[in-house]
Amino acid sequence: MSIDHTFEIGRDERCKLFLNISGLNEGGNEINEISANLYAYDSNTGTSKFTCSLSINDLGRLYNHLGKYNMIKSVVPKETGKFIEITGNNMEGILSILSASDTASLIPALQNIIQNKLSQDDINTILGRKESLIEFENKLSQGESINEPEWQKFFEKNEWIFGYGLKYRYLKILQREAHVSGSDLDGRNEVISDFLMSDTKFTKLVELKKPTTPLFKNYKNRSDAWCLSNDLSDAVSQILSQKANWEINSQGNNYTSEGNKIKELTHDVECILIIGSRTELSGSDKEKAMKLKTIELYRRNLRNIEIVLYDELFERAKFIVKDSLIE
Repeated sequence: MSIDHTFEIGRDERCKLFLNISGLNEGGNEINEISANLYAYDSNTGTSKFTCSLSINDLGRLYNHLGKYNMIKSVVPKETGKFIEITGNNMEGILSILSASDTASLIPALQNIIQNKLSQDDINTILGRKESLIEFENKLSQGESINEPEWQKFFEKNEWIFGYGLKYRYLKILQREAHVSGSDLDGRNEVISDFLMSDTKFTKLVELKKPTTPLFKNYKNRSDAWCLSNDLSDAVSQILSQKANWEINSQGNNYTSEGNKIKELTHDVECILIIGSRTELSGSDKEKAMKLKTIELYRRNLRNIEIVLYDELFERAKFIVKDSLIE
């Protein structure tokens, strides 16, 4: 069955102009069997003025020619769209139109720009990721002078640094300084996690220590392994306490500071501990190898706790900025 595809392009005082795509059937056709027909007739008398038959390739060339003009398309379902011409590099006009656009119009326009005009470097620049990466590196170089609350603020502002999570699931922050337990009757001893995060389905807990936090004691033990520091052991104990408390308290109704209900589930919650850096792997080559072996064996055998060093997190952020693709 033949399908009619006719669109009224426009009209003046006397004539109407139409575009008709012919040769389209339900089963589909080869492209050389399809044609575009432009025709006009007198709107008063109905007299035909002209008819011009174009191949689909000719119509494509016309479309590409129109694409050379600086226009923004506002997509409306089941309509051909509305075009607004912006002459030259009229940045003020572009910003004015984009500001007035609704989401349904703005997103396709930006997607088209990103697809055809912007490189990965451009996108990261727009998102401020390059500057954040530099800030991250500067903070690492400042050592003890950057405290934990400052790191909290930095990661809250740049949650993209957590990337796709440690298991390639994108993480977002639900709540900073999440109160994951009740307190004693006197209001003390409440358990607080630095971040409660989400992978859209399940909650996760993140605990931050400083990049200068010691990972090792200054001696090895008898089993050919280096002794881990009390700071590291205490941090793991702390996040285990958060995990146990949140397992209980997550089962009720919980809300973020903005009043949004936390809908993500909590089952054997995964935890992330960000602590220390590879500068701790110091000493002779043998001592470095022993320390590396010790920390790797330790963190690989912790159940549902991922220990990430600050410089490892920085390398992940660098990968997101320089090598990954934004879909």
